[in-house]
Amino acid sequence: MKKVITTALMGGVAAAAVAAALGGAGAANASCASLNGQSIGAGCTTGTGGFSLALGPAAATAAGPGNIAIAVGNPGFNRFYGTNVPTQALADGGTGNVAVALGDGSNAGSRGNHNTAFVLGQGSNAFAYGGNNGNIPQPGNHNTSITVANGGEAGAVGKHKLSTAFSSGRHLNNGLGG
Repeated sequence: MKKVITTALMGGVAAAAVAAALGGAGAANASCASLNGQSIGAGCTTGTGGFSLALGPAAATAAGPGNIAIAVGNPGFNRFYGTNVPTQALADGGTGNVAVALGDGSNAGSRGNHNTAFVLGQGSNAFAYGGNNGNIPQPGNHNTSITVANGGEAGAVGKHKLSTAFSSGRHLNNGLGG
Protein backbone atom coordinates (compact mmCIF):
# COMPACT_ATOMS: atom_id res chain seq x y z
CA MET A 1 0.00 0.00 0.00
CA LYS A 2 2.88 2.35 0.83
CA LYS A 3 4.31 1.81 -2.67
CA VAL A 4 0.95 2.67 -4.29
CA ILE A 5 0.68 5.91 -2.29
CA THR A 6 4.29 6.83 -3.07
CA THR A 7 3.75 6.14 -6.78
CA ALA A 8 0.55 8.22 -6.81
CA LEU A 9 2.28 11.11 -5.04
CA MET A 10 5.26 10.96 -7.40
CA GLY A 11 2.87 10.93 -10.36
CA GLY A 12 1.13 14.04 -9.04
CA VAL A 13 4.44 15.80 -8.43
CA ALA A 14 5.67 14.93 -11.93
CA ALA A 15 2.42 16.12 -13.53
CA ALA A 16 2.59 19.37 -11.54
CA ALA A 17 6.21 19.92 -12.60
CA VAL A 18 5.37 19.38 -16.28
CA ALA A 19 2.36 21.70 -16.10
CA ALA A 20 4.35 24.38 -14.29
CA ALA A 21 7.23 24.17 -16.77
CA LEU A 22 4.90 24.39 -19.74
CA GLY A 23 2.41 26.89 -18.35
CA GLY A 24 4.65 29.63 -17.03
CA ALA A 25 3.28 33.00 -16.02
CA GLY A 26 1.05 35.15 -18.18
CA ALA A 27 -2.25 34.57 -19.93
CA ALA A 28 -4.28 31.58 -18.86
CA ASN A 29 -4.30 28.59 -21.17
CA ALA A 30 -5.86 25.16 -21.18
CA SER A 31 -2.64 23.15 -21.11
CA CYS A 32 -2.61 20.10 -18.89
CA ALA A 33 -0.69 17.00 -17.88
CA SER A 34 -1.59 13.74 -16.22
CA LEU A 35 0.51 10.89 -14.93
CA ASN A 36 -0.66 7.72 -13.25
CA GLY A 37 -4.17 9.07 -12.65
CA GLN A 38 -3.03 12.41 -11.20
CA SER A 39 -3.95 15.42 -13.37
CA ILE A 40 -3.03 19.09 -13.45
CA GLY A 41 -5.32 21.27 -15.56
CA ALA A 42 -8.41 20.29 -17.53
CA GLY A 43 -8.39 18.02 -20.56
CA CYS A 44 -5.82 15.36 -19.60
CA THR A 45 -6.71 12.02 -18.06
CA THR A 46 -4.78 8.85 -17.34
CA GLY A 47 -5.18 5.51 -15.69
CA THR A 48 -2.57 3.71 -13.63
CA GLY A 49 0.71 3.72 -15.53
CA GLY A 50 -0.40 6.20 -18.22
CA PHE A 51 0.91 9.64 -19.26
CA SER A 52 -0.95 12.39 -21.11
CA LEU A 53 -0.02 15.94 -22.08
CA ALA A 54 -1.98 18.60 -23.95
CA LEU A 55 -0.85 22.06 -24.98
CA GLY A 56 -3.46 24.62 -25.90
CA PRO A 57 -7.16 23.82 -25.60
CA ALA A 58 -6.49 20.21 -26.64
CA ALA A 59 -7.40 16.94 -24.91
CA ALA A 60 -5.29 13.86 -24.20
CA THR A 61 -6.34 10.56 -22.62
CA ALA A 62 -4.07 7.61 -21.81
CA ALA A 63 -6.20 4.91 -20.20
CA GLY A 64 -4.09 1.88 -19.45
CA PRO A 65 -0.60 0.88 -18.33
CA GLY A 66 2.18 2.20 -20.52
CA ASN A 67 -0.19 4.26 -22.68
CA ILE A 68 0.94 7.73 -23.80
CA ALA A 69 -1.23 10.47 -25.33
CA ILE A 70 0.03 13.88 -26.48
CA ALA A 71 -2.10 16.55 -28.16
CA VAL A 72 -0.93 20.01 -29.26
CA GLY A 73 -3.22 22.42 -31.05
CA ASN A 74 -6.39 24.45 -31.17
CA PRO A 75 -9.81 23.47 -32.47
CA GLY A 76 -9.89 23.55 -36.26
CA PHE A 77 -11.75 22.35 -39.32
CA ASN A 78 -11.42 18.63 -40.05
CA ARG A 79 -12.83 17.70 -43.46
CA PHE A 80 -13.45 14.10 -42.39
CA TYR A 81 -15.93 15.34 -39.77
CA GLY A 82 -17.11 18.31 -41.84
CA THR A 83 -16.85 20.70 -38.91
CA ASN A 84 -14.46 22.25 -36.39
CA VAL A 85 -13.19 19.70 -33.87
CA PRO A 86 -10.79 19.92 -30.93
CA THR A 87 -7.27 18.55 -31.21
CA GLN A 88 -7.33 15.18 -29.40
CA ALA A 89 -5.15 12.17 -28.63
CA LEU A 90 -6.54 8.93 -27.20
CA ALA A 91 -4.57 5.82 -26.22
CA ASP A 92 -6.73 3.18 -24.55
CA GLY A 93 -8.19 -0.31 -24.55
CA GLY A 94 -4.98 -2.10 -23.59
CA THR A 95 -1.30 -1.46 -22.90
CA GLY A 96 1.66 0.17 -24.60
CA ASN A 97 -0.34 2.41 -26.96
CA VAL A 98 0.90 5.79 -28.18
CA ALA A 99 -1.26 8.55 -29.71
CA VAL A 100 0.24 11.89 -30.80
CA ALA A 101 -1.83 14.65 -32.45
CA LEU A 102 0.09 17.77 -33.51
CA GLY A 103 -2.04 20.28 -35.39
CA ASP A 104 -5.25 22.27 -35.14
CA GLY A 105 -8.35 20.09 -35.46
CA SER A 106 -6.33 16.86 -35.68
CA ASN A 107 -7.01 13.54 -33.97
CA ALA A 108 -4.87 10.52 -33.11
CA GLY A 109 -6.30 7.35 -31.61
CA SER A 110 -4.81 3.99 -30.69
CA ARG A 111 -6.82 1.22 -29.07
CA GLY A 112 -5.63 -2.23 -28.06
CA ASN A 113 -2.06 -3.31 -27.39
CA HIS A 114 1.16 -1.77 -28.71
CA ASN A 115 -0.48 0.46 -31.33
CA THR A 116 0.89 3.82 -32.51
CA ALA A 117 -1.04 6.67 -34.12
CA PHE A 118 0.89 9.81 -35.11
CA VAL A 119 -0.51 12.85 -36.92
CA LEU A 120 1.27 16.06 -37.90
CA GLY A 121 -0.87 18.52 -39.82
CA GLN A 122 -3.99 20.64 -39.67
CA GLY A 123 -7.37 18.87 -39.73
CA SER A 124 -5.83 15.40 -40.07
CA ASN A 125 -6.37 12.01 -38.42
CA ALA A 126 -4.38 8.87 -37.60
CA PHE A 127 -6.01 5.77 -36.12
CA ALA A 128 -4.58 2.39 -35.09
CA TYR A 129 -7.12 -0.11 -33.78
CA GLY A 130 -8.88 -3.38 -34.51
CA GLY A 131 -11.91 -2.25 -36.51
CA ASN A 132 -15.51 -1.42 -35.62
CA ASN A 133 -18.39 -3.36 -34.16
CA GLY A 134 -21.19 -1.12 -35.34
CA ASN A 135 -20.00 2.33 -34.31
CA ILE A 136 -17.78 1.06 -31.49
CA PRO A 137 -14.01 0.91 -32.20
CA GLN A 138 -12.49 -2.42 -31.17
CA PRO A 139 -8.96 -3.11 -29.87
CA GLY A 140 -6.22 -4.18 -32.28
CA ASN A 141 -2.60 -5.20 -31.80
CA HIS A 142 0.71 -3.90 -33.16
CA ASN A 143 -0.74 -1.40 -35.66
CA THR A 144 1.01 1.79 -36.80
CA SER A 145 -0.68 4.73 -38.47
CA ILE A 146 1.22 7.86 -39.57
CA THR A 147 -0.25 10.99 -41.17
CA VAL A 148 2.00 13.91 -42.12
CA ALA A 149 -0.23 16.23 -44.14
CA ASN A 150 -2.95 18.84 -43.86
CA GLY A 151 -6.36 17.25 -44.31
CA GLY A 152 -4.94 13.70 -44.50
CA GLU A 153 -6.02 10.50 -42.78
CA ALA A 154 -4.39 7.10 -42.26
CA GLY A 155 -5.98 4.16 -40.48
CA ALA A 156 -4.15 0.97 -39.52
CA VAL A 157 -7.02 -1.37 -38.79
CA GLY A 158 -6.73 -4.98 -37.61
CA LYS A 159 -3.55 -6.66 -36.36
CA HIS A 160 0.02 -5.93 -37.44
CA LYS A 161 -1.08 -3.28 -39.97
CA LEU A 162 0.77 -0.19 -41.22
CA SER A 163 -0.85 2.81 -42.86
CA THR A 164 0.62 6.17 -43.92
CA ALA A 165 -0.69 9.35 -45.56
CA PHE A 166 1.78 12.00 -46.67
CA SER A 167 -0.42 14.05 -49.03
CA SER A 168 -3.18 16.52 -48.29
CA GLY A 169 -6.65 15.11 -48.76
CA ARG A 170 -5.35 11.53 -48.74
CA HIS A 171 -7.43 8.86 -46.94
CA LEU A 172 -5.87 5.42 -46.54
CA ASN A 173 -6.78 2.34 -44.54
CA ASN A 174 -4.06 -0.29 -44.24
CA GLY A 175 -1.99 1.21 -47.01
CA LEU A 176 1.07 3.28 -47.73
CA GLY A 177 0.61 6.49 -49.61
CA GLY A 178 2.39 9.60 -50.69
